[in-house]
Amino acid sequence: MMIFVDSFNILKNNRLYMNGDRAQITIDYVVGMGIFLLAIAFVFQFMNGLFIPYQSGSDEITLAADRTGSLLIERILAADTSMTMNVIDQGKLYYFNNTKMNYSSQSHFDDTPYNEALREVGLFSNDSIFDLNISVAYLNNGTIMNQSGPMLPEKTRIGQTKRIVMIINSSTGYNETAILSTRVW
Repeated sequence: MMIFVDSFNILKNNRLYMNGDRAQITIDYVVGMGIFLLAIAFVFQFMNGLFIPYQSGSDEITLAADRTGSLLIERILAADTSMTMNVIDQGKLYYFNNTKMNYSSQSHFDDTPYNEALREVGLFSNDSIFDLNISVAYLNNGTIMNQSGPMLPEKTRIGQTKRIVMIINSSTGYNETAILSTRVW
């Protein structure tokens, strides 16, 4: 009986027995390639997110419309006596729509009440100038009760947000549920 010991193989009775990890080479290859392909898929999946801040699209307009709607409802038109969300004062709404949002055909560079209203909601700056249209419609039938700002353009992307609000008048007791729409372009 002859025993020959090699670092990889053991030879017993002229038979070769495998010793070590060499028998798993195909499994190792498959596992290694699988991990490599998963790493490549992970990189390509998140590669798109690297370039999103440099792209311009309608998302910027939608975010501006959402920010404007939030500012109007939570700060500018908010009822002083109410401590709840989405409750606006009727007098503030009429003043803002009829006085501040009184749009005329003057240019954006004139100091008009409309431009001051745009500055107040953050839509008028040295970097960008947006236009704003606000409409308030009855909740039950959708009839527009109040609309202000310039007419909507036909061939421009428009960002729009709609919020359900309660309009109150603390002196008369009037309250009405309505939809406030802000459109920015």
